[in-house]
Amino acid sequence: MALVLVVDDEADIRLIARVVLTSAGHEVIEASSGEAALEHLEERRPDAILLDVRMPGMDGWQVLDRVRNERGDLPVVVFTANVAARAEAPTPWQRYEYMLTKPFAPDQLLEAVERAIDGAPAS
Repeated sequence: MALVLVVDDEADIRLIARVVLTSAGHEVIEASSGEAALEHLEERRPDAILLDVRMPGMDGWQVLDRVRNERGDLPVVVFTANVAARAEAPTPWQRYEYMLTKPFAPDQLLEAVERAIDGAPAS
């Protein structure tokens, strides 16, 4: 069982992720903003983060930058409705391995998170 921080400004997406991940035995912490995600990271270290790219205020790329600077190799799965997000990512993250495009199937979400936790290459 892993602890996963789900970060998305859309409550419905957080709910779907929570249901999928908890059904597979994982524990979920939710954050509705990048700022809230960083606050959670000060309190607990999750095994992985599921991180939306487009959010008001601090976007996912800014959160990812802070995570990499402060938490090193913490596995992060980036997800977005924007299919061009990989190309739009700041230079260090353009080849990011774990990326999901919304909408996604529950099994795609679970597979991406579990592969990231296990350190397996993205499919």
